[in-house]
Amino acid sequence: MKAKKSLVLFLLSCLSLVLTFGLGAAAADDGAAKQGLSTMALVSLIIGGVVLLAIIVLCIVKRQKLAESLKAYRREMKNITWYPWKQVWRSTGVVIVIVLATAAVVGLLDTVFFKGQELLVARGLRFFGKS
Repeated sequence: MKAKKSLVLFLLSCLSLVLTFGLGAAAADDGAAKQGLSTMALVSLIIGGVVLLAIIVLCIVKRQKLAESLKAYRREMKNITWYPWKQVWRSTGVVIVIVLATAAVVGLLDTVFFKGQELLVARGLRFFGKS
C-alpha cells in the first residue's frame, strides 16, 4: 500500500510537469509568441509550478515515509515473476502483426465501402435527401 502512494505521488508530479510545459507551449503557439507569454500560458505555468512545488514540499516533509514506500516497492518488484525475454519478444511480435493485419482489413473495408458509396451516388442513388 505504501508503494502505491509513492507511485501515485510520482505520477502526479510527472503529470503536473507535462501539463505545465504542454499547456504553456500550446498557449504560447497561438500567435502571441512575438508579444511574450499569453495569459493562458502564464496561468498554466503558475498552476503547474504551484502543484510541482506542493509535491516537492510534500516529498521533503514525508521523506521518511517516502523512503519506506520506495523500499517496499523495490521488494515487491523483486517478488514478481518476469517472463523470459524470448517469450516477451515473441508475444510483442504477435501483437504487432495482429494490429497491422487488423489495420489493413479496416483500411480495405473503408476503401471498399467508400468506393461503393461513390458508385451508388454516381448512379443517382442518394441515401439522404432527395434523389
